[in-house]
This record gives sequence, structure tokens and C-alpha cells, in this order.
Amino acid sequence: MFKTTTTYVVSPTTLLDKVFTDGIPTNAFIDKGRCAIGATYGEIIDKRRCTIIVVPNIGILLNKKDAHPELDIVYGEVSYEEVRAIITAYKPGQKIMTTPEGMSKIMKAAEETGRLNELYNDWFLLLDEAHTFITESYREDILRPFDYFWDFKQKSVISATPYIFTDIRFKILDYHKIEFTATLGKVTVVNAVSVPGTLNYMLQQADNLTGNLHIFYNSVREIRDIIIRSGITKCNIYCADDQNGDNKIKLGELVKHFVSEPKTGNYKKINFYTCKYFEGWDLYDDSAIVVLVTDVHKPHTKVGVSTKGKQAIGRLRDTPLQILHITNHHHVKYMKPLDTFKEEYTLDANFLIKQNEEYIAYCSEIGTKPKEDQRLIKYADINKTTKSATLNTMKLDQQINESASNEVYNHIKYIYQAWKDAYFEVDAQYSDHKLETGTTIKRKSASKQFKEDYKRLLDFKKQQGEHMIFYLGSTKEEEVKRTNPIAYKAYKLLDEATVKKLNYNVKKIEAAIILKENTLAEVKLLRLLFQYFRVNERYTNEYIKNKLQELYNTLSIKDESGKIKIATANQLAEKGRFETKECKIPQLKGKPVNGYIVMRQQFNLRMAA
Repeated sequence: MFKTTTTYVVSPTTLLDKVFTDGIPTNAFIDKGRCAIGATYGEIIDKRRCTIIVVPNIGILLNKKDAHPELDIVYGEVSYEEVRAIITAYKPGQKIMTTPEGMSKIMKAAEETGRLNELYNDWFLLLDEAHTFITESYREDILRPFDYFWDFKQKSVISATPYIFTDIRFKILDYHKIEFTATLGKVTVVNAVSVPGTLNYMLQQADNLTGNLHIFYNSVREIRDIIIRSGITKCNIYCADDQNGDNKIKLGELVKHFVSEPKTGNYKKINFYTCKYFEGWDLYDDSAIVVLVTDVHKPHTKVGVSTKGKQAIGRLRDTPLQILHITNHHHVKYMKPLDTFKEEYTLDANFLIKQNEEYIAYCSEIGTKPKEDQRLIKYADINKTTKSATLNTMKLDQQINESASNEVYNHIKYIYQAWKDAYFEVDAQYSDHKLETGTTIKRKSASKQFKEDYKRLLDFKKQQGEHMIFYLGSTKEEEVKRTNPIAYKAYKLLDEATVKKLNYNVKKIEAAIILKENTLAEVKLLRLLFQYFRVNERYTNEYIKNKLQELYNTLSIKDESGKIKIATANQLAEKGRFETKECKIPQLKGKPVNGYIVMRQQFNLRMAA
């Protein structure tokens, strides 16, 4: 595919200037392997050449401008006259950073000021975060840099999460791939029965967590709904401040939580980010919990694990307290290969283009003006005058990538593998948190509630055997222990067959629990009795009763009604304790009192109950 291929195997902490000691190579396709490796920084401070650096969004521009005041930036709010001034500045080692949409302003200004050939021949064009040209197909001018890219004598593309483009012109580039000697960290993939339910639970636990939550969830509507649903009152929402104001309209009264740009020190306990902030900026927040949320029922949230997902969790520059990917899947154990998507979409595109040619020819023959085929827009460039279509392989790649990225959500095992392929250790967990549905809550019978909670605990135990359970705050066992102690005790003390035999009848189960608890407590009681009562010794009825009552109270030995058992002296001779015989015990003053002599220990002690 490429002219040459070079692989570098380094430590995960190695920065790019240690790999490329002479600077970022030109005419190269660079897979840098991880975020925050110093690529953009290295090029900005390298004053040996003039460079145009194309980055995905304005946030990156502003972030880098703050760090490097000498940097020139171009984006929508920078006027054409300001761009002309930048081009005519003639600064040695000049660095211009722009969004893809700003590229045409730069090239127009260069042409009008007589510097176009200089840019093509002497300047370096670096397309940073190059995967975004494919992953952000919704942006009308995202591919604008490729109108000029191939005319630059010195050019490169770089990304931590690259997509290998279909365009055969990339064959003239050298491929540089960085691999690592160890993983980049651990991602806990939470296989959720309900993504909103799990996210809702997590938000309600937020105050109990050590660090701040940084939640990457590509849906303004879903962010709005989860905030309302969870009842949280303090958070930040970082999303695009689009010109038509759609996002702010979607947020409604929650627009008060909107923040234009992330800034260190301004984070709340809970922070939400949509796709605009999935890449290119630096998040500094000690002990942060970084969360990627995807939901197969919400198509816009299904970002590619190996691209947008890896980029999102790569924003954090400090050591995370935890990295979570909360997701679900389609439960389909089949994943269509990328090559198959390429074949299918290429065939589809070529067929539509050919069909369009035949249609235009027919319109010409009958003297009718052809209409534009909207299906072609996602594959081809359309001539505004003739309506003829030319295949655009970058647009083709956008369609291929979207379908291939979605394919990973067919099954949870493919999601695990995608993270492993991205150099991460995977901790597989499970969450069955759900949202309450309906406006009224019907009171359940004691037996029905017991059955539900008891089965939840059985499922929990089964899942523990298969994989770890999603944990934030309290576990499922602790929840049921607090809300339904009878179900918890039945789960701990009784076997499943016994519970089924009693038909989940709470009263019968309580009685069975008492018997089981007494059986277990009896073991401890016997050991204590042997400390207080000796063979061939005489004890008054009063002493025996008081001592037994003290032990019943301490060990919570109960009667059939569930109350602490009332002690009597003759209970010392109950099964498994002692053989006793009534006797009279002399007193220093007064008449002898009734008592018992301990004859021997019984042999059927339930010491292993």
C-alpha cells in the first residue's frame, strides 16, 4: 500500500521527538500509536521550516494559541483580511494552524499575494488527527485540505488512530508505525443491560466518588435527558456552539450548563462532552474518571472504538482514577471484514456513477435538464453545471468507515478486542441497572418483591462467576441487604431448592431463616456453654437461666416468631448440649434451691452445621 514501511517499538511514555530526532518526516503517513505523544508541539517549536498544520476543530487552535502565542490560527471567525495579513507576514519558521474549512482561505490569500508556489514548493503541510477526515463526514468542507494536499512537495498525515485511505496516491508516501512495549492503560468495558440506566446510576453515585467524571457522549439530547432523569443540578456541558443554535435549543433550560471551551480548574464534578471535544485538546484533572458512552439504540453515539473512542479517553494528560466504556451491543456473533465493506461500497458507488451517466445522456437526448442524484453526494463530487459525478475516494472511505465502525458493536467480544488492538488492557464488567418506567409505582406483594430481589442476587452470583460486576458505590448485594434483608438472608443462608420448595412465601422463608440462623448460632453457643458449665458441677436454675439468656441475646438465637428466645433452666439439657439431673443446691443462708447437676456432654453436637 505504501512506498516503504518502518515500525518503531518504544515504551508508552516515549515522546515523538525521541522517535523522529530530525523532526516529523515529510511525505509520510504516520501512525503515532497514542495520543499526547508530542507531535503537534514538536512541529510548532521546530523553526527550521514553515508549516501549515490542519487540525479538526477550533478548540485545538485556541488551546495551542494559548500555549504558543506566536502561532497563527485560521478558522471561521478569522476574516479573510486577517488571513492575508498572516500570509504576508514573512516570519521565519512560521506556523499556521487551521481547521479544514480554513484551508481554502489560506490558499486563496497565498495565490492573491503571490506566495502560492512558495507554499507548494517550500512549506510543509501536516494533516493532524487525519482520521477525522473520514469520521466527520457530516462536515460539508471537512475534505477541503485534499484539494491542495497532493500539490505540496512536502506533506504528511498523522494520527494516533489512523484510517488507511483508499486513494492510491497514498502509495507514494512512506508509512511509519509506532508500537509499544506495554499497554497504554486499562479500560473497563461495562456491558450494560441499559446504557441510560447504568449512566443514571453512575451520576447518582457521583458525590461518593473521589475524582471528577468526564463523560464523552455524542448526543446533546441524551445528555439533556440523563441530566433531567438523574436529578443532578451541577454539571458542565461542552458541545458545539453552532451558528443556528440547534444544540442550545435542544438543551432548553439546561443551556445554563453550557460551557464554550474546557479549561483546567473550571471542571465540575460531572462534565459532559459531545464529539467536538473527543480529540485534540489537553485535559488536566487529577484522579479523574473518564467515561466513554455508546448506545446501539442511539446511532450518533456509536463512535468507532479505535478512532473516536481512543481519542476521547486520550484527552486526559494526568493518570486516570478509572477509564470506563459503558456500552451495549447487538448480540450478533458476526463481524463483516473491512475489505468486504470496501468491495460493496465501491461497487455501489461505481454503479450509481454509471447509472447517473446514462441518465444524463438520456436527458441530453430528449432535451431535459438532468436533476442531481442525492444518493451520489456521499460517494462523488457533482459538477454543478453538467450534474456528472466523479468518484471521490475520501467520501467513499467515509461511508466504509462508518459501517465498519458500527460493526464492532455487533457483539461485546468485538468491543473488547477493539480496545485490546488499541494497546489497552480490558477489564470486562457487567451492569444490569435499569431506569424505572411508568408514572406510577405499583406496590408489589412481599412475596413478589422477595422473589425479584432474591433472583437478582442469584444472577449477580452467576455473573460474578463469568466476569466482574460494574461497581460504583455499593454492590448489588449491598443494595438488596439494605432494601430487602429477608431476601439477602435467604440468599446467604438457604439453598435455592429450599427457597423454591417454600414457593417464595416470605413467612415460611423467615421461619426457615430463623431455623438456619439458630442452627449456625448453636455451634457458637455450644462452644460458649462448655466454658460456663462443667461436668459434675451443680448450677442453680437462676444462674442457668440468666447465662443462657445472655448468650441468646449475644448470638441472636430466636424463637419461631422471630423474637429473641426466652431462656429457661431446663433448656441446658436440649439436644446437643448436656445431660442434666435435677438437684438441690445448699445455700449459706436459707433453704437449698433448685438446680441441675451436669452429668455429661451429649455426643450429637452439631459442630459443623
